[in-house]
Amino acid sequence: GAQPLAVGLPGGLGDLGEGFASGLLLIFFSELGDKTFFIAVLLAAQQARSAVFAGTFGALAVMTVVSVGMGRALHELDGVLPAGLTALPLDDILAVVLLVVFGVQTILAAKDAEEAAEEEREEAEEAVLALGADGAAALVASTFALVFAAEWGDKSFLATIALAAAYPPAGVVAGAVAGHGAATAIAVLGGSFLGKYVPERAVQYVGGSLFLLFAGATLLDLVSQAQ
Repeated sequence: GAQPLAVGLPGGLGDLGEGFASGLLLIFFSELGDKTFFIAVLLAAQQARSAVFAGTFGALAVMTVVSVGMGRALHELDGVLPAGLTALPLDDILAVVLLVVFGVQTILAAKDAEEAAEEEREEAEEAVLALGADGAAALVASTFALVFAAEWGDKSFLATIALAAAYPPAGVVAGAVAGHGAATAIAVLGGSFLGKYVPERAVQYVGGSLFLLFAGATLLDLVSQAQ
């Protein structure tokens, strides 16, 4: 598919920079207040924070690599499908569609963001209550499994696939992992205080706007490449 334009970043790093920025911002705002965030908050209040961070971040990092791999497989379909089907960059078009859908859904859901966050917290509480771990290694492994299962197929997972279909994979991996790391660190170090100062509705509006922003940027790249 079309590669993003290297605009505004010196040294030919525009593609990687755009992939990094999109991954960092979209994942960070997608993770704040979701179920895996609350799982980390609740576990860190009961268990060793370092072990909770290791298990949570490890699961999210592995999930990022998996989803980026799926996105690149989608990108490579352009070279496998018959020429008649690849006149248009299908991977980039699908990425734009997914980002627009996520953006619109996130913004529309923002008015009920507080209720949705409470539901996510309740689901996280149920998952944490079912978690049994004795010892640091067991806690890391149990947290990894719990977060990996919770993250599979959610919005940030699908968004990473969409980004990896349109942006260089190294940039998306680095940005998404950094976004997961930042969100997990906030959760482990005091995520319960976040809601007191940052309304979930504001997080949703910012996240939805970023989805639409990067959808527009990808679409602009497509139009530029077609000219």
